[in-house]
Amino acid sequence: MRQLYQLSVALVLTFGVAQLASAADAPLQIEGAVTVNADAVIDLVRTRADLIIIDNRTIGDYDAGHIEGAQHLLDSDMADESVLTKLVKSKDAPVLFYCNGVKCGRAANASAKAVSWGYTKVYYYAFGLAEWKERGLPLMR
Repeated sequence: MRQLYQLSVALVLTFGVAQLASAADAPLQIEGAVTVNADAVIDLVRTRADLIIIDNRTIGDYDAGHIEGAQHLLDSDMADESVLTKLVKSKDAPVLFYCNGVKCGRAANASAKAVSWGYTKVYYYAFGLAEWKERGLPLMR
């Protein structure tokens, strides 16, 4: 009976830890934002000359390579709306947020903040630079 109890505890701990690890992933959807993949990002860049691209990764990651035209802004630096307003002048302007992907979460945070502040054309690149690099798409340095 004791072995069964130990096995049960071990299983609960194993699956519980695995569930916690996956719970740490960023969401794939942000309410009020449009989730996009690499193809949609390329389409937005081609069709929306007014698109503002914001890289929410660390400055080291940004300097190592970013999507062309992206401006750097950490999600944690977005303490209030005035910080975003410096880069995105209109709440109706299309703005794309990205980071290193679902293991990062910075773009999810930034997108959620922008939506909560009333920005209406928020695009969230959930798979971010992980997908971008995997596809061999160009990076600017």
